[in-house]
Amino acid sequence: MENTIAVPNSPLINTAPLKGRAIAGLVCGLFGSGWMLGAVHNGEITNPVWLSVIALFGVTFVLLPVAQLISVRRLPYSCNGGQAWSAVSKPYWTLVVVEWLACIVASNWLSHLGRYDLIPQFVGLIVGLHFVPLAKIFKAPMYHWTAAAMVLGVLISLAIPAGDIRNIVASGVCGVSLWATEAVILWQDKH
Repeated sequence: MENTIAVPNSPLINTAPLKGRAIAGLVCGLFGSGWMLGAVHNGEITNPVWLSVIALFGVTFVLLPVAQLISVRRLPYSCNGGQAWSAVSKPYWTLVVVEWLACIVASNWLSHLGRYDLIPQFVGLIVGLHFVPLAKIFKAPMYHWTAAAMVLGVLISLAIPAGDIRNIVASGVCGVSLWATEAVILWQDKH
């Protein structure tokens, strides 16, 4: 009888996508949790049940990719058939710098105008739009869905009168979009 189970440290395993998806999942989990904490803060949510639910999801969405990274950390690094990090690192980091600068400038500009209530929407719009070039850089069409969900979510939140509810919706949509993206990313490794 032939053994069909692959040996984990076999050189035939392409570990780069496994590690890359785990890192992408971790980034989505961390920033999604940050957005959800923003929703808690904006809404002054003090109900222990809601705080517990949000905290449980936040911890779960951070620990799942960490566990995946730990499980693949000892596998030999292999890029055969996939993108090498060196091919995408420069455009990626350039995009990240532009995104952060845009968020800082927008936040400072809105603060100067006294429109603190619009900061979650502007930052959500910038972060959402940054997923469009990310989709091209990483050849991940799924990021177009993340961009659409975030951009549409923050724009729709503007239909709500200014206040806590509008910012809860904007922050919550961004957080849930990132958590959903992480779930899809990590699900890819299960199939």
